[in-house]
Parts: sequence; structure tokens; C-alpha cells
Amino acid sequence: MSGSYEVLRNDVGIVDCGCWVRTQISGPDACAALDSVVGANMHELFDGRAINTLIPSLTGGVDAILWVAAVENNYLLIAEPSEQETIQAVLAELTSKFDISITNKQSDTSHLMLTGPNAETLAVDTLGDDVHSIGFLSVFELPESVLAMRIGYFGEYELHLFGEKEKQDDLLRQFADQCGKDLLVSPVGLPAMMAEMRILNTKRDIPQNVSVFEAGLQWMIDFQKTTLRAKSELDAKKKAVRNLCMLVVLEADIVEAGAQLVVEGQEVGWVQSAFFSPTLEKWVAIAYLQKDICAPGLLLQTQIGLANTVSAPAFLSVSVRNALEQAA
Repeated sequence: MSGSYEVLRNDVGIVDCGCWVRTQISGPDACAALDSVVGANMHELFDGRAINTLIPSLTGGVDAILWVAAVENNYLLIAEPSEQETIQAVLAELTSKFDISITNKQSDTSHLMLTGPNAETLAVDTLGDDVHSIGFLSVFELPESVLAMRIGYFGEYELHLFGEKEKQDDLLRQFADQCGKDLLVSPVGLPAMMAEMRILNTKRDIPQNVSVFEAGLQWMIDFQKTTLRAKSELDAKKKAVRNLCMLVVLEADIVEAGAQLVVEGQEVGWVQSAFFSPTLEKWVAIAYLQKDICAPGLLLQTQIGLANTVSAPAFLSVSVRNALEQAA
């Protein structure tokens, strides 16, 4: 992991996201159809903008986490590969109710993610000054039919590039020629980077019996929507929160997923997923703790080591520090 991680945290790299979900929703009812299943209000998503949202489960949990981008009267859905089956199943239900077309774009488009603290400079040098126009949560058409979407998963500057599949090698070559080296790196370091930023993966970080509120993802939902999926179930879950998802930094030799957190003989929660952070030189864990102790800055002496509950993210990334310095 360390090679991929170090490159993406401290320099710049490109990850081939060809296996990620890329689905286009079009047609007269595209907006209404999506609005009926995702938490965000699709009527407020305008052309050239993107939003991070989720599909609530019918029991008030989380079926899938995804990004939705509005592009020329169509909607592009982007998600991690593990969300593919769930998203397909939910969308399939919509075809009998709405006048929409669903197109899987994985076969004819490439998807490259350029990320790292030096990514923006390289993007401008390679793709032109238009890159400066791509704000956070924005989508922009670059020359040669490359669609650029700037979102954030890992805390560093992050640009997702979508283009014709047969032109992917040419695009990679342009970046390599500009910086003098091959930039394609393994995605193996990404889960640890997500954990450091408290970015959740539904399959890894959110048990099926955990509600939207316990996962801390209620900010992805517009609860004023009249079309909100599973609204009554969500209302009930809001009143029944027992545990909350926290980012925990642990001083321990090893931390395993599923480990119980015990303080003075009392079980206070569990580790859902854990990764060693080369930046902190400690373990970072997505943990679920009893609601009454879910506050940042707590030091808990657990049976596996000292645990520190922190406000996400676990640290300010290089990209964030650079942006703060430029704004000062």
C-alpha cells in the first residue's frame, strides 16, 4: 500500500477507475425518477454541478452512496464498484414508472482519477487553463471531449476525467510527457485514504442494521422532499439512535475489523474497519460507539490500545493546507 499511498498523499498520481459505476440517466422523467430514489433534491441540481448523495434503504439504512452530475439535461451517476449491483436494481425499478433511458457507460468511456497535492498544477499544464474553471462539485467539458468532474473522496485535489475509451492511452501519455514519468498507480492505498477522511463505503463501513443517522450521513438527504424514499422509516430511525459512527485513531500494534472496544470492562462499541495511516503512523478506524460518548477529543483506554476520537478528517491533507495558504 505504501507506494500508492505516498504518491497520492504527497505528490500526484492517476488511478484507473474503469471498474467504477458510470451510468447515464436521460429522458423526460430523468429528474423525477432520480428524485424518487436518492436523498438529495434533484430539482436543485443544475447543469454543470455534481452532488454526493445516497439511496436510502427501505428500512432507513443506506443502500448505496453515489455522486450525481447534471450534464446537458442528462444525469451521470458515479459510484465505487461495490455499489454496482444495488444501483442497477434500484434503477431497474424506475423504468416501469418513468419515461427514462438508462445507459451503462462503462463499455464506451474511460474513467481516470487524477489526485494528489500536485494534481491541479499538472492538470493545468496538461489540459489547459480551463482547469482553473472547475470548482469543487463542478463538471466541465474540456477539449477533445474529456468531461472533468471535481469531487472529493480522499482529501487531496481530485479530478475525475471521462472520455472515449480508445483515447485513454493518449491521455495518459500526455500526462506522462508533461511530468516525465508514468503516473498510473494502484488503487490499493485508497481505502486507507478514505478512512483518514471518514469517507464511508457502504459494504465495508456500514452494517445493514445501521441507520442513516447512526452512519452520520443524514447530511446527504433533503428531508423536506415530498418524494423522499422510505420517509416514514427514516423518521422512525431518527428517534432510535443508539450508536454513532466515529473516526478513531488508535495506538496499537494491530487493529482488526470487528474488534470490540472495551473500556474498564464495559463494551462501548466496535471497530467496523481499520487501516494503518502512514501519515499519522497510527491506526485509523471507522468505529461505532455508544451515542453518549460520541464526542471528538475523547481518550479511551481500550483493551487493544489508547483510542482517540477525532473530528473528521484525521488531519489536514497537503491539498487543504495549500488551499488555506493561498486563501490567506
